[in-house]
Amino acid sequence: MKNPIVITLLFLSCTLLVKAQDVKKTQPDSIIKIIPFGEGRYSGYLYTIGGQLQTAEDVKIKLLAYAPSAMEFQKAKNQVTWGFVTSGGAVASSTAAIILFIHHGKEDLDNMPTAGWVNGKPGFIYPTQHHGSLTGAYIFTGMAMALMVTSFVHFVKAGKHGNRAIQVYNLQYQ
Repeated sequence: MKNPIVITLLFLSCTLLVKAQDVKKTQPDSIIKIIPFGEGRYSGYLYTIGGQLQTAEDVKIKLLAYAPSAMEFQKAKNQVTWGFVTSGGAVASSTAAIILFIHHGKEDLDNMPTAGWVNGKPGFIYPTQHHGSLTGAYIFTGMAMALMVTSFVHFVKAGKHGNRAIQVYNLQYQ
């Protein structure tokens, strides 16, 4: 009779040992989470580390402290810089195109016929035609479009590198 009780206690103790060895996966305190808030024009992101709200500057410091995520963060900053540079180029070239289109439009208004006397009879006086070329305006318009698309691509890549920096940072804790 003593053997079944001993065997039962042995099995119970084995289950307690197995239960004690079970490791529950919990998120470490250092994982960065991004929480979107708001809607439309008034939207943004909140950052949490260990359930505590953090400023963007605190998250930046954490990302720059870890070398692999710092590389991705620097790539994101570089892409943002080039995005602004190409946006400025798009604005400048579109402004130049607008100026050239306006200038050509004024030439057309100056070349309008006027009423006057021609050989003693009333008639129209046609000025000498100066046909200005719109080639420069078209070139600047093409440049503006190309630079606008390029700036969009740079900003998209910056977002991807920023997300990748957070993913690389979080990988060290998983």
